[in-house]
Amino acid sequence: MTFRLVPLSLAAVMSAGLMAYADPPHARPGDLPPGLAKQGKIPPGHAKKMWKQGEYLPVDYRTGHEFEDWRRYDLEPAPPGYRWVVVDEDAYLMQVTTGLVANAVIDLLD
Repeated sequence: MTFRLVPLSLAAVMSAGLMAYADPPHARPGDLPPGLAKQGKIPPGHAKKMWKQGEYLPVDYRTGHEFEDWRRYDLEPAPPGYRWVVVDEDAYLMQVTTGLVANAVIDLLD
């Protein structure tokens, strides 16, 4: 009789252990825990993404983020084939066709 309980006990312990690995409800990309989402804060240990000169902006940031107010912030005019874009508070001068970052001004709008 005790030999029948061992497999059941083992199965119960294993299934309880697997539940610990289940994703929390905020584990989808871009989701924040409810307390941090309300405060608009980045979770501890997660820095915001900043791109440097020579890196490429992701496609999602190449259009719809145009920055037309560059004169107000004493930025150089974008040469032909380039444009200023803003992601969060950062301004990037990027090549239109490739997304190559030619200049990055971090925390410009902070």
